[in-house]
Parts: sequence; structure tokens; C-alpha cells
Amino acid sequence: MAIPAGRVGGAAAADPRPTRGRSVRRALAGGATAAVLLGLLTPGTALAESGPTPGPDLRVGKAPAAPKDAVPAEAPADSTPLSLSITLDPRDPGALKNFVAAVSNPDSPQYRHYLKTGEFAQLFGADKATLDAVTRTLTEAGLHPGAPDPNGLTIPVSTTVGEARKAFDTDFSGYRLADGSTAYANTEAPKLSGRIAGQVAGVVGLNNLVKPHADHTAAKKPAVHPNGTATGKAAPLHNTGQPALCPDVRSFLSSFGAEESRDYFTGTSLANVYQKSFVNGGAGSTIALYELEDYNDAAIASYQSCFGTSTPVSRVKVNGGPTEQPTASNGVGVETALDIETVIGLVPNAEVLVYQGPDAARATTEDELAVYRRIVADNRAQVLSISWGRCELRADPAYMQSENLIFQQAAAQGQTVVAASGDSGSTGCNYGGVADNRLAVDDPASQPYVTGVGGTTVTVNASPQEKVWNSGGGGGGGGVSQRWSLDSATGYQAGLSGQGYSDACKAAAGQACRQVPDVSALADSTRGYLVANYADGDGTYWNSIGGTSGAAPLWAAVVAHANSDAQCASGGPVGFLNPLLYKLKGGSLTDVTTGTNNVPGAGNASGLYAATAGYDLATGLGTPKVDTLTRELCAALPQSPAGTFQSLTPKRLLDTREGNHPLGAYGEQVLQIAGNGGIPASGVTSVVLNVTVTAPTTDGHLTVYPSGGARPTTSNLNWTAGRTVPNLVTVPVGQDGKVRFYNGAWGGIHLIADVQGYYTSATDGAKYQASGPTRVLDTRTAAPLAAYGEQVLTSAELGAPAGTKAVVLNVTSTDSKSDGHLTVYPSGGAAPTTSNLNWTAGQTVPNQVIVPLGADGSVKLYNGSWGSTQVIADVFGFLGTGDGASFHSATPHRLMDSRLGLGTFQGSFGGREVRALNLDFGGRLSGAKAVVLNVTVTNPQGDGHLLLYPNGQNAPTTSNLNWTAGQTVANMVTVPVGQGGVVEILNGSWSNADVIVDVFGYYS
Repeated sequence: MAIPAGRVGGAAAADPRPTRGRSVRRALAGGATAAVLLGLLTPGTALAESGPTPGPDLRVGKAPAAPKDAVPAEAPADSTPLSLSITLDPRDPGALKNFVAAVSNPDSPQYRHYLKTGEFAQLFGADKATLDAVTRTLTEAGLHPGAPDPNGLTIPVSTTVGEARKAFDTDFSGYRLADGSTAYANTEAPKLSGRIAGQVAGVVGLNNLVKPHADHTAAKKPAVHPNGTATGKAAPLHNTGQPALCPDVRSFLSSFGAEESRDYFTGTSLANVYQKSFVNGGAGSTIALYELEDYNDAAIASYQSCFGTSTPVSRVKVNGGPTEQPTASNGVGVETALDIETVIGLVPNAEVLVYQGPDAARATTEDELAVYRRIVADNRAQVLSISWGRCELRADPAYMQSENLIFQQAAAQGQTVVAASGDSGSTGCNYGGVADNRLAVDDPASQPYVTGVGGTTVTVNASPQEKVWNSGGGGGGGGVSQRWSLDSATGYQAGLSGQGYSDACKAAAGQACRQVPDVSALADSTRGYLVANYADGDGTYWNSIGGTSGAAPLWAAVVAHANSDAQCASGGPVGFLNPLLYKLKGGSLTDVTTGTNNVPGAGNASGLYAATAGYDLATGLGTPKVDTLTRELCAALPQSPAGTFQSLTPKRLLDTREGNHPLGAYGEQVLQIAGNGGIPASGVTSVVLNVTVTAPTTDGHLTVYPSGGARPTTSNLNWTAGRTVPNLVTVPVGQDGKVRFYNGAWGGIHLIADVQGYYTSATDGAKYQASGPTRVLDTRTAAPLAAYGEQVLTSAELGAPAGTKAVVLNVTSTDSKSDGHLTVYPSGGAAPTTSNLNWTAGQTVPNQVIVPLGADGSVKLYNGSWGSTQVIADVFGFLGTGDGASFHSATPHRLMDSRLGLGTFQGSFGGREVRALNLDFGGRLSGAKAVVLNVTVTNPQGDGHLLLYPNGQNAPTTSNLNWTAGQTVANMVTVPVGQGGVVEILNGSWSNADVIVDVFGYYS
């Protein structure tokens, strides 16, 4: 049975250093992003085919300066191939900055109205006339431009040194570097035609002076653990707590005198340091790792085996990817293993995408940028972690400008970018054997749209203590950018100046230089991150690895943890983190106030920079208190609009049997909601549909979600082949007025959708009044509902208070003598040609029903079958005028999965067992009166029923789901919230069963 598990963006070009089936009767019942931009965009400047005479040719940027370790050598041959990229300015740079500021500002009405995949080029990329003109001009100059990148700002160019010399009017020099390798560089800034020079931000790839460098350090030689014994208890996903180190590896490391929390840290000990109580392990989040090397699959597998995880990790190769394979001694893959395993240890239910460019030793600057562009263009990951950097003073300005635009696109799309601030302390150029003691920071950590992550040392005695890391020849990078300043659109550091701040960037009036880092975490290699970096026939190589390249993926995991929190997940990812970080209240970060990031021997006797109370240039704002930080990050997110309910006479909106157009395997069906079936054309926040799947050819599940948003990893209906299944669905309506149905099966289905009502932002609709659960009908105590018979439930029997417009019922059909359906409708009118429940003979089927009361206050239940059936009805609340709670829709999010231990204890519910479902995520539901859930029971070992009821009450004699042994059953449940924001779940069976709970909204 396929139930989704809810995993549920002139100095040298420098070195970057280191996610009808059985005769069901026909009566089966019978972009707004653009709008957000209107106030932000201004017309751009396009290049016309004809017009005023172009200006003179211009040189763009500056020629690179050779690094101190370079000596002159033979110039490159004209035939030497070059891979370049021409970076264009955005259509309206000011509008782009303003848009990013708006979607990243909790006080803005545009907050979190992110761009969708592919929209950036349409709105901010160069227009077609500009792209065509630049391409034509480059071709005329003898170059070979390719198709523009999807971002609309990059044109790749294949050429040679000889062609580039002529086209850009520059010579090339050769150099020999300290490591013996050769390099080349253009001697002058590239000259461009006056027709296009004003549109070009820079030309990247004309030099390769500095090779990429990984930013990690190892404490000592690795300990090799023999194969075959390092095994933990593997699980489909890990949710019971932070993954724990397997005892045999722990014992093995102890034999070397290495102890956890003293000599190395794992997810468990890091969670203790950073106050992270495990909830869902990053379920639903995806992290992208930026890498310039391959990794050893066996090492990752050994780590996962030891820790009992099965986090999905996959490669995405860019420009061919790396070719050098890791070995036991060449150091390849260590950085990537550190990044991957740090993420796994902290958020094992996230997905990890490892984006790989060519090997660092041969990667060009264009290769490096191509990896960034691919991550952002794919837009599959909500978080990007970068553990490779370069000294900002040695970085090619054209390269940094290209990065900047990529990171702006990431922010516009809601992607968080975190980057290591470097391991050279306040002297960011002092690495790789080159003595350069200038005060400097690292790129890309210094980029305005990136969260720079510095380093600390952690000591655990009675409680964890942190100070600035500056030992073992390394220290957490930090200081003042000499390249970037923050203006009104990116002024999140306004009013802050770390001790030792200077106007290094020569900021314009009203601006200030960018300061680094923003935050910090463990980086000390002498007590670093436990990593399995290589495994072969001899065993697995375990080591303690440090550096800010461990702190960066730790912060990526922190953000993924927040994104998967119910409150954040209801509206999308946190996005560009810095504007939120600098608005935080006290208590969500630990302020590190001891030490400096002056690396001993680096020539800064003044001890720059010192940690102080508040923001400083050594550790930034501090280190995370993850649970508190998550609550604050998510509390800043806006609630969905409060909605009131408008009931409708049920009407069929979709029936794929008409014309025999089944929904194919893994296919999607779009349904127009706004303006359809009596629903208004505007103002609708969510719609209530009764959805039925029939004639499924294979097992599967259905997911209903708002059009224009990402498909959630939850389900609304689950079925086995040939079985007809209904369920009530409350789903937000997309900004285009539509919803989508996804068939998560490898076989086709027929799909029926009947509208029952909708929620609107208007205040004159019905509000929810919690009641019960209370049983109001059980024909098993009298006589079954006869074939084609009706049962009336009066207002008094329902217990409806004055002003009630509709009642929320859970209705169950059981012991049916033939195939059929049940229709619940207001008394006083004809039965509609729709259905609420559908069954095959003998099947037990529950479904929630929201049905308007008739003029006399009653409702009717009609048995559309030629055989009798038993019917049970339980009241779960009313919708009416007067006092009551308004509805808030939520992006579907998994709260519990007993198969994985998500939300509560791991393992199946035992017979008659009661478990508590805590709904108080970040305080969002603390005032909720009731919650709307989709509840699924699977793998039941015997017949039974499930009951959800408010904490603080005795279990009532009602039910929400009923099943027979082996059956998978899903049902929508509206249940009042009990004391402390808790709902109790009772397995009313004598046998085990697994329970999955997804939240779809709440009333408050």
C-alpha cells in the first residue's frame, strides 16, 4: 500500500574551499505571484534592433592580479580551450532587490510569496531582444555562445585563448603556482562592444589562477574499523530521536581514547549542545550540498548502517561532474562525507542532493558557477549548504557578481543559502601555504544574500560551553567585507557594528559594509564531527573532522528542521534567513562572548576579532538553540487567512468516467474551483470536496493540493486494486483558482469530486462550534437502513444549537448486503445525484460529512443500494452563526506515523492503546478549538476502529475509522482540541495497527 512516508543560488579568480470498479452505480454520486510584483517592478531597458548609435567599446571589470605564490611562466597556447560565461544585469536590478526584500520581510504583505520554478527569467532575466543582441555580438566577434541559461542572465561561451584575445582585446600571461601547477590570466579587463557593454555584469572564466580548496581539518589519522560489525538497527526513516552511534563503533573509538562530546560529536551530542528535541527529522525538507569532488558510497552506507538511518542521498552531476575517485589516502570525498553525514545525523528524514561539479583541481570558475546555477534552477532544495570558499580579496569581481545574482534568485524562490565563513580567522587569505596576513573575509559567506557561518569550540562539562574557535592552526572566519555593502534593500545589519568594524568597503552614504559571520556553530577539529569518510575491504575509516565546513551543514540542518515544523510547513520554507535572524528576540541563540578569531601566528597581535555581548565579527549573532529558534522563525510566518464556511447543495465538479478519461499512473488532474459549481470567482480560501476513487487497477494513493504549490508528501485517499474509496477533503485553493489531484499509483484510476462547500475570507459565513464526539445514530441497535431507504436525524437528535447552518458528522456504513452508496443531504429537498460513502458488499466504510441542515433543522441519510446496510453517525461539531472559531487552511503536513516513530512512540499501536498527539507546534495551535486531520490506518492485524477525542475527556463511544484485518483506511477527522493542545488517539481493536496523521487545517 503506497502511503507517502512524509519524508513524508581586479583580484585573481580565487579558490572556493570546502539536496465503475465493481459495479459502482452511476449515482456515485451521479498565479498570483505576478500580482505581487505589480507594485515592485518597473520597466526594464531592452536592446533594440535599431536605434541611437551605440557608444564606444568599453572594458568591463578589472584584470586579475597574480597571487603572491605565482611566478611568470610560458603563456597559454592560442589553442587552449576556454569555457566562459557572460553574466548580464537583471532587467531591473532595483526591482529585483526590492522583491527579495519584500518576500523576506515578515512585515511585508508580499512575505513568502516566492517565485515559482522558471519565473525568475520571465520577470527579472534579460529580455529576448537583449539576449539576441548579446549572442549576435559575441558571434560576430568570433566567439561561440550557447543557449542562454534558464535564469535569463547567463550566456555560456566556448572559445579558445586565441579567439578570446581577439574578441576581448586582451593578452594572456602564464604562471607557475606554488604547488607546481600552471595557470593563465588575461592581462587586461575584457573589452566589449558599446552595443552590449552596458548590459554585461562581467565575463567569467578568463583566468584560472587559484584552484578550489576544501575548508576542513582532521584531528588525527583515521581509525579503521573492520567491516561487518558496525551495524545499527536500520529503519525506513529515523524518527525516534537523534540517530545514535552504534555500540561497537563507540567501543572501537574508546579503545583509541576517543569519547563522544569530548573528542568528537554526533547528531545525538550536537542535539544536546544545540537544544534540539527531535520531532520529525526534517521530513519533507530537501538540502542541496555544493561539492567539487566525488564521495565514497560505501562510507555513507557504513555511516547509515551504524546510525540506523536510510536518508536518501543522490548525486546530481554538473558539467560532467568529478572523475577522481576517493581512496584511503588521497583525501577525496572527505568534505562531502562531512557535509552529508552532518545532515544525516541531525535531520535523517530530509533528502540530500549532492550537486557535483568537476574535481576541484580542474574545475574552472565557470564550472563552479554552473553548479550554483543548476541548484537554483532546479529549485528542488529549500536549503543550499556551501562548505567551499575563497578569500574575498583574491576573488574575481565578475565571478562574485555572478554569484550575487544567483543568490538573489535563490532568495526570490525561497531558498536558504548557508556558507562556511572559512578557517583562517580574521586573515581570510592566509591558507594553502601562502602567507597573507591581510584582514579579509571569505566569499561566498560575505555575499549579502548568504548566511555566513563561523566557528566555535565546544566544551561539555556540566553543560555545554562555547568560545570562538582559533586553535590548531585555524579559526572561524569573520570580519568586514571589502566588496559588499548593505543598502536599504539588504540592510538587515543596520545599526550593528562588531568590535573592530571599519569602513573596509568604502560604503556609500547611508550604507554600511557587510559583516561576517551571521551565526556560528562547532568547528574545532580537535573535537569535531565524527565522519566515516572512506570504506573498502579493510574496513571503514572514522575520523573527527572540523572546520566551518561542518558548521555550515549543521545550520542547513537547523533550517531544514524549521522548514519541516508544522507551522513553517503550512506556508512554505523560511527562505532567505538573514532578515529573520536579525529580528529575533532573545533566547533563540546562544551569545558567544569569549575568545577571538585571530589565528595564532597570523600577524594580528591586536587579537582581531573579539567575541563580545551581542553581535560580533567572530561568531556573529551566536549559535542556535534549535527548538526555540524554530518557534521564533516559524512564529514570524503569517497565518493563513481566517475563513468562514459557506455550505452548498452538493454538485459534481469532476467525473473522469464521463467520456472514459481515467487519470493515468502518476498523473495529475487540474480542477477549476473558483467560479465553478456555485463557488464564487474570488475570495475563496479553501474548498470542501467529497472525493471518490473507483476502478483502480493497482494499489495507490491520491494527493489533493492547491494548484501552483509544491505537491506535499501526504495522502488523502489510499486504496487497494479494484476497491472504491471515498473521503472528504478540505484543500486550499491555488492562487489561480484551481486544485490538483495526483494519482500516486502505477495504474490508472477513475476520479469523482463533489463540492460540499467552501471557506471564504468573508466574515458572514458559518463558524465552527466544537461538540462531542457524540453518537447520534447506530442502526445496529434497531434495524438496518433498508435498500433505497432513508433515515432522518432531527435537530434535537443532532443536538444542534440555535443558529446552526451545518453539522459535522462522521458516518460509517457496515455489514452492507450489496454494493452501494450513501448520500447525506438537507431534509426538505430531493436527494442530490452525489454520494458521501461508496462500498462493496460487506465492506466497512467511514467518511466525514459536512451537511447543511434542512429548513426544519434535520438531515437525511439515503441508502443508494438494493441491499440493506448498517449506518453509524457521530457528531463532531457544528457550523453556524454567532460565536465560533474561524478556519485556517494549512499546507498538508505529517504529524504522526507510527511506522517511523514520527510524532510519538515508534511502532504499531497496540490493541486498546491510547497515544497523545501534541498539536502545539511553535504555539501556532495553542489557541485552536479544533483541528482538521486526515487519518490513515494501515497494516491492521485484526478488525477494529480508531477514535480521536480531546485530551481531558473520557473516551466516548464513537469512532472515526473502522476497518477489517489487512485493510488500509483513510478518513478526514475534525476533532476538538483538548487540554494542552492535545488530541488522544485510541486503537479500539484488540490487535496492532499503524496510524498516520496529516494536518490540513484548524479552527481558532
